[in-house]
Amino acid sequence: MKQKLTFTYGTETRDVEIDPALLAAPFVAPRAGEGTPRPARQVLVEALADPIGRPPLREMVAGKTVAMIISDEFRAGLHETILDVMLEEIAAGGPTRVSVLCGTGTHDPSIYTPKIREWTEAAAAKHKLRVTFVAHDCDDPKLVEVGTTERGTRVILEPSWLEADVRISAHEAKHHYMAGYSSVVKHVLPAISGRASVENNHRLALDDDSQAGQYPLHPDPARRRNPFSEDALDAFRMSLAYTLGPDGKLEEKPGESFLIDMISDKDVVFFTRAGNPELVTPEICAAADRQAEFTVPASRYVVVSPGGPPASTALYGVQNCFDMALLGAIEQNGEALVFGPCNGRPGVAEDVRGLAPDGKSKALFWDNLVRLKDTPLEDIYTEIHDNFKLYLWKTWRVLRLFKRDKIRIWIYGELSPEILAEGGFEHCADPQAWIDERVARGDGKFIAIDGGNKLLVRPE
Repeated sequence: MKQKLTFTYGTETRDVEIDPALLAAPFVAPRAGEGTPRPARQVLVEALADPIGRPPLREMVAGKTVAMIISDEFRAGLHETILDVMLEEIAAGGPTRVSVLCGTGTHDPSIYTPKIREWTEAAAAKHKLRVTFVAHDCDDPKLVEVGTTERGTRVILEPSWLEADVRISAHEAKHHYMAGYSSVVKHVLPAISGRASVENNHRLALDDDSQAGQYPLHPDPARRRNPFSEDALDAFRMSLAYTLGPDGKLEEKPGESFLIDMISDKDVVFFTRAGNPELVTPEICAAADRQAEFTVPASRYVVVSPGGPPASTALYGVQNCFDMALLGAIEQNGEALVFGPCNGRPGVAEDVRGLAPDGKSKALFWDNLVRLKDTPLEDIYTEIHDNFKLYLWKTWRVLRLFKRDKIRIWIYGELSPEILAEGGFEHCADPQAWIDERVARGDGKFIAIDGGNKLLVRPE
């Protein structure tokens, strides 16, 4: 009897069937969560009451200036609840000044901060706290340079972060396809950094060791190599080493740091810790691994869905699952079928729809993919490295799959066969027929993965 496999397809699902004997591993999909998930507010309040390596936050902020970073709207999460809980805790301490920084990185602050501002202002009013909201702009000339990392990245930061006595990050963690883990260091670089800082740091994504599951603060020493995050950690530490005085000059006076981080989904939290960032983060990495890491035998055929929107709306987002799930599951010379509707988001121009979230990212990611797909891999690396711009790491990673690993990728979705072919992809009209054809070959087994942007697949 064949086994039915259900894959996420945008906001819908699609089913295929296969003989279970041909599956090299059980169906891979996001786990329900560690322990019993509980309402976010309750869990966050409990974490703040029992921090590690730091006194309670309300004691730290008493009579001091405070800055807190929260992610922007590009990333779905618990922003509203986090802001409510954190500003309540901060208000209880009686700080002298509070700033909330929306960490946009290089995203457009006019697009990705309005709801964060609204939730910040509502929470501040609720808890009777005066708060200055800062929508980070990576091109703001008022950003302040504090030094250069060991890897040559100029660290250029929001002044309101450097002015604060207490510097807080309220973060939601997960595996990340080039940083290893989306973690507290990304809340400084790229979140509140200047464009030059972000570009130099992101060039390190071209290194093979800048990959999911590897991170400089990972509890396993064998998994600490990651140039991208080593550089970001250096910048994070530098961001705490200096204070911007009222005269606009930097002083070698460290700010106090505090992190609350969590493994979350929708309105629940599975795991959280608060306190010293460098003590919290290894625990968060371990929790992310327990929650969302899978090991499988690398196989000839992989069928994968990135999950629902926004990951599934454009190839730009679908690409994440190539690194998070496909890369660890597929053999060299393998073939992959991707359930990616690539139907675009509202308001996107027709020539961009399904390829990228906006015209700029399409020009850098997709247009360069089309331009370079017939170029030798070593020449592609040299050109991208020497002329690096943001989003080109995605181009590099797709071409590396095609050219180094000899992977063929079929997309089941709304993009036409002609458009897909321009970028080196192939079109699948019928997923069941695609599977049946390969079953008939009798030359390899299958790995099936759903929610590939929300988990990490590593080879056995």
